[in-house]
Amino acid sequence: MDASKKQREPVAFKSLAELKRFIRPGVELKTVSHANHADMVGLTRVVTTVQTVGFYSKIKDQPEHPFSTCNHGKGFYTDFGKAGNYIFDGTTVKVKDTRKQDRGVIYELEFYDREQNMEETMMDRKMVNFIKEQYPPGTRIRLNSMKDPYHPILPGTEGEVDFVDDEGQIFMKWDNGRTLPLAPGEDSFTVLPPKLTSLKLYMPLTADLYERNEYGDLDDSSTLLEGSELRGYQNQITAALVKNRMPEEAERGIMHWYHKPDSINTKVHSAVFTVDSRGGELWGVAECRVAGELSDTEMDTLKEFITGQASDGWCEGFEQREISVDDGSELYVHFWNSDEWSIQTEQELFSPKLADGLPELCFSTLPGTGELICIKRGESGYYPSDWSTDAPAQNRELADYNNERLGVTQEQRLAMECGSMHGWGVPGADPGYYEQKMGGMKFGYGWMRGSFRAWMDS
Repeated sequence: MDASKKQREPVAFKSLAELKRFIRPGVELKTVSHANHADMVGLTRVVTTVQTVGFYSKIKDQPEHPFSTCNHGKGFYTDFGKAGNYIFDGTTVKVKDTRKQDRGVIYELEFYDREQNMEETMMDRKMVNFIKEQYPPGTRIRLNSMKDPYHPILPGTEGEVDFVDDEGQIFMKWDNGRTLPLAPGEDSFTVLPPKLTSLKLYMPLTADLYERNEYGDLDDSSTLLEGSELRGYQNQITAALVKNRMPEEAERGIMHWYHKPDSINTKVHSAVFTVDSRGGELWGVAECRVAGELSDTEMDTLKEFITGQASDGWCEGFEQREISVDDGSELYVHFWNSDEWSIQTEQELFSPKLADGLPELCFSTLPGTGELICIKRGESGYYPSDWSTDAPAQNRELADYNNERLGVTQEQRLAMECGSMHGWGVPGADPGYYEQKMGGMKFGYGWMRGSFRAWMDS
């Protein structure tokens, strides 16, 4: 049998949201019953226009039918209304009459997927795939106009793409909090350049300091200064770095010398060498302005380029230029050294690293009140527990009981308590810290907790 002549079955829905996602131009519907329009029963309509609050449809193959020509040629209008007005009974969609007190069913509908031949289906898929490629998540968009006559987004509103569905609608996260999707070909909008964000790549900084002797001459030998000893020279080094930049680097910095026609050249708008004081040390930094996010491969490529500029490129020339510092001394700064050198993002270098062996969560009691609380790995503070009682002793028993069920050891519990209060990068946030302190001995919880507080107070 010809596939086009197969009898189609109506589609079943479970919610209004599911129905709304299904309705699009070309979808067919049939009125099973109607309290006010008996002449509509049995007629097949085709959806022509879909809006946020409803849709228009025309009688199939009858363009001159009164239901096709009404509403100034748009066709018959059906309002979505509220979800509470619907009864989803298998493949039948029943809509209640909100104007009557008994809210009986005013009409019943059946919906059928749109008819398509194989060629149309392939074209639709190609178009949807094209739209997804053109507007990936995060794409910034400014709205020019929207054809929704009821609740349109105001022209000039900006937002970013959340996702593109299988019908080609562009679902948005508008800056004003709304989520109304865009319909390509109907709505007018402009793609904006992506917002630039700062990306810092950190590397160890060293310097050779040549001081003047009692005769006012520079010593032949230098003193090697490392990150902690360079903090007092931050302003002089920064000024020297800015002075060393070439005119052609004004817009893109060292990215001016990146000649590969790849995604790095597109995404990384600029990169300059500077310094930054973090963790008691002065670090060499490649400060980049980036459009969007870099993949792991792109990040590795960027790091490789920056490493080359630090070792044999831009910084090789910079380290040969003296920086005048105290009493005529000269400082020669190195962004590269062969000993334990690394290049890391700010997150890789400075973000707290959670210790291995920490559970997702554990239970504890709040000092002072004895309230039962829940602690989540990596999060500051605590969450109140619905199981908490007015008896602190009972809450401690509940905490021990729940931790035992979760497989949380006493050492893990102490580490979780410490991390939630003092940060997840401190030694006390590692279960191994307590095992080492206690030499592998096992003690009752009360003793361990008292010891823990003593260590933290010391």
